[in-house]
Amino acid sequence: MQIILVGAMTAATLIGGCANSSNPAASNNTSSLPSTSSSSSNFIGYGVVEDIETIKVSDDSKNIAGTLIGGAVGGLLGHQVGSGRGQTAATVAGVIGGAVAGREIEKRSQVASRDEYRIRVRLSNGTTHAVTQSSVSDIKIGDRVRVDNDRVSRAD
Repeated sequence: MQIILVGAMTAATLIGGCANSSNPAASNNTSSLPSTSSSSSNFIGYGVVEDIETIKVSDDSKNIAGTLIGGAVGGLLGHQVGSGRGQTAATVAGVIGGAVAGREIEKRSQVASRDEYRIRVRLSNGTTHAVTQSSVSDIKIGDRVRVDNDRVSRAD
């Protein structure tokens, strides 16, 4: 039983380490556009919305439960095969295979993504600034807006 638990934890750690937690779609500034320097606590300026792009953002780093459950089930099934070293090898293979399968099953069964919005604003000084945020509220292309603290809001 200890072999199964150790194997499941090892598999979960190895597979979890392969997850890519960076998300280039959620970047606040686009490198291809000229922009002002970004600071999370500064007023950037006023401008006009040039473009609003919907971005699908997924987070596959939360599939640990499926990995652990799959590893445990795979380890238990693998432990039923053979005896001695063959049984140990089958247990380890079951843990790894089950962990991979469990992670994939959970990943496919979850809601795949959520929408975020990249809002590109032409500032009064002529530069372009892009901000990614979870909601656009009532902002439309052509609206005069304020960019402050990496958030876009309607200018009053």
